[in-house]
Amino acid sequence: MYIMKRFMGDEFETFNFIIEKYNLDQNSYINLMACVSYPFQEVLDVQAMPFATVPTEGNREKRYFPNINSIEEIENYAEYLTLELFNIKSLSYKVSIQPHSGTQANQIVFNAILKDGDTIFTLNPKDGGHISHSKLGCRSIKPIYFTLNDFSEIDYDLFEQQIKKVKPKLVIIGASSYVKEFDYEKIHSITSRYNIPLMADICHSVLYIIGNIHKTIFPYVDFVTFTMDKLLCGPKGGIIIYRKQYDSKINDSIYPKTQGLPNQINLFAKTMCMLKLRSIDICGYAKKVIDNTHFLLRELNLQGLTTINSSACNHIILVDLSKNKQSGKDVEDRLFKHGILVNRNLIPNDTQSALITSGIRIGAVPITNLDYEKSDIINLGKYIASVIKGDLPQQEIFSHLIKKYHANINIFN
Repeated sequence: MYIMKRFMGDEFETFNFIIEKYNLDQNSYINLMACVSYPFQEVLDVQAMPFATVPTEGNREKRYFPNINSIEEIENYAEYLTLELFNIKSLSYKVSIQPHSGTQANQIVFNAILKDGDTIFTLNPKDGGHISHSKLGCRSIKPIYFTLNDFSEIDYDLFEQQIKKVKPKLVIIGASSYVKEFDYEKIHSITSRYNIPLMADICHSVLYIIGNIHKTIFPYVDFVTFTMDKLLCGPKGGIIIYRKQYDSKINDSIYPKTQGLPNQINLFAKTMCMLKLRSIDICGYAKKVIDNTHFLLRELNLQGLTTINSSACNHIILVDLSKNKQSGKDVEDRLFKHGILVNRNLIPNDTQSALITSGIRIGAVPITNLDYEKSDIINLGKYIASVIKGDLPQQEIFSHLIKKYHANINIFN
């Protein structure tokens, strides 16, 4: 894994100690978090460059400082690359790479088109919806939730009935722990009948959309938000794609309503990530993530664990611990003690709080980045299951995996 350098001099002693500790942390655990990927080396290289020496408040062609031509050019180039990745060059969409995070990207859309007192329609957090879709800061905007049926799917008749009754100003489709694929074309067929803008938060599906594994979301959506760090091996930071008709509203919302100057370093790092994605087999990468998820999911099921998903549609495995009479918090802690990083997560109809939960969320992106082989993923599943069930885990499995894979510094190279 990444080796971080030391800094010379006694004044850096404490700083170097922290770096060494973080380096040890990265290399001592198998990361199965569903919201991370390991960044391309070129992305890390770009982030070490001095791209923050000029203030650049404002938007393209509307800056408040001189000497900003390079920032204009990098934003224009990033827009071109983004539209190319999504194969929407001929459609009427614009792109902003300025949002500091995915939540910030969502807030920019909210601040662009919503007013105090408005209602939004979004997935219930207990069914996998993201908290940023319902916690709108100081705005007095009311979230109304739709839920999923027993098959973890949208009941479209009920969905339309609720929209007709609620009359929301925005419909948000997206999730942090949804294990299937949303049908944006079908959802749009409903929202368009009531002239309601449709926003897609695709943080956990962007890879499969640009890899043509999932169906395209265009031209059905009005706004798209996603981050580059969860699946795309990029830097922290958000992206917004939006219809051109909203250009002035989005620009005004970015600055000055929602955030100040952009993070210039990340503007360049995001653009580098897009270039790297263009240079690899994205479809092959996406398929490999799903295959690895399937291998791990199948083994967990064979070992007697209950999962919300019976097949792999993306990188997420949601484990139901209620039958084991364990909480997500307890299992998260136990796996951590045995060198595995996962996070506690709500499951459908969860009776526990979000801090305790009845499930854990597992993701297969990091082990895909590290090029895990099928046989080792199966052994990893055995190891995880033994820890969860309280059996004595085979420590040699963990030691083998750490030794074999955590020396892969140059990912995709």
